[in-house]
Amino acid sequence: MISCFMIVKNVLKQGYPFVEAIASALPICDEFLISDGYSTDGTFEILKRISSLNKKIRIFRYNWPKTKNLALLGEVTNALRRKCKFDYIFYVQANEVIPEANVELIKALPEMLPTVYTFSFPFIQLVRKYKITEERRLRFSKNLKGIVAIGDAWTLGPGRNFIISEIIKNLKNPRNLLRFIGGGIALTYANYESMFSKAIYLPKPIFKYWALFPQNCLEKCKNHAEMFNLKEHYKIIEILKTKVDDQVSFWEMASVLIRTALPLGIKYSGNLGIVDVEDHPKIMRDLLLNSSLKSYYVREEVIESIAAL
Repeated sequence: MISCFMIVKNVLKQGYPFVEAIASALPICDEFLISDGYSTDGTFEILKRISSLNKKIRIFRYNWPKTKNLALLGEVTNALRRKCKFDYIFYVQANEVIPEANVELIKALPEMLPTVYTFSFPFIQLVRKYKITEERRLRFSKNLKGIVAIGDAWTLGPGRNFIISEIIKNLKNPRNLLRFIGGGIALTYANYESMFSKAIYLPKPIFKYWALFPQNCLEKCKNHAEMFNLKEHYKIIEILKTKVDDQVSFWEMASVLIRTALPLGIKYSGNLGIVDVEDHPKIMRDLLLNSSLKSYYVREEVIESIAAL
């Protein structure tokens, strides 16, 4: 059985397609835990409504630490991760939508590969329809105490205490120690396979929407700048404000600026191309086809569909 988990805070105002993300993952999981950081924008009220429609969904509230350190996201995520009760965990972020073609394969992984501890999946990150990153993230795992959200909670991996305990345990066995250290790196970065970790090739990558609508994009940049002291996001806001009424120019410019500002330690330029609407998850296509929308809204038909998932 599988526990999905997700953290949220004021994601409605920032335009995260969180209802679509929840709906896309519900067929995979046996429980879906969601932690709300005392949202003030209507996010919590929507979560309460959808939890009343589907008994898999359990809602919690957690006060986020008052810090400008990105590590707070890891702290909040792991507070929720510890509540997962089933044999496998699946970490889903509030702007990540799983294509329907992936559902059956992800759900079958525990039976297909019972000796594997962790699984990494392909992701693409988008600004509207523009790809800004292609990567792998380790998000599906056996529910082992030592596997936690790491860094700013961008992925799962071996926690510090787990690594230290294994090093101490293997000090008298250099071969095992070297194997463990190598395995730890693989688990953390999910760049290659080991006997414990597998890179799974899904029919489609998981779609991570950094931004979908102009006003929400500006709000998210503002929130990131304030929460994490990311001053470059203030510059992005000033530039993009002048393009809000021209969606073509707005997204062309946003895709370049946001990709350049990503906190990955590497500075990028440009984007990786456009993903046509028909290649996005089905649940997202109507939103993407409506070019007149300036902000995300929760669609009634998506809420109603959650009752049957």
